[in-house]
Amino acid sequence: MKKLAFIGSVVVSFLNPVKILAATPDITIEAPVNKLTNKPLGYSNLGIFISNAISLIFIFAVIMVLIMLIWGAFEWIASGGDKEAVGKARNRILNALIGMAVLAVAFAIFKVAGQFLGFDTLNFVIPTP
Repeated sequence: MKKLAFIGSVVVSFLNPVKILAATPDITIEAPVNKLTNKPLGYSNLGIFISNAISLIFIFAVIMVLIMLIWGAFEWIASGGDKEAVGKARNRILNALIGMAVLAVAFAIFKVAGQFLGFDTLNFVIPTP
């Protein structure tokens, strides 16, 4: 009998908030606003977010490739003539250059695909109904 009473009280407690929320007819959700400039915060368009994210990813990848190139050059300079250390540095530089080539090809394919499909790859416009 106690289990039945407990289950009944749980069911009733889950149903009561639904009645309260259904009773309020006018709920409006407004975007957060910067109090200093009165401009809305965040992205108002999904297309802008996507184009900024893609640009940020490419920028981050190029910075990482440059860091790997500098790291390889530093290892080469600091190797002191050790053939194993020079080989390791050479491989790091070669891998960084391959990464730069892959990034360039990926960016070119992305731009060409955008041209064929008819949209600007760095400024997405998602139509709204």
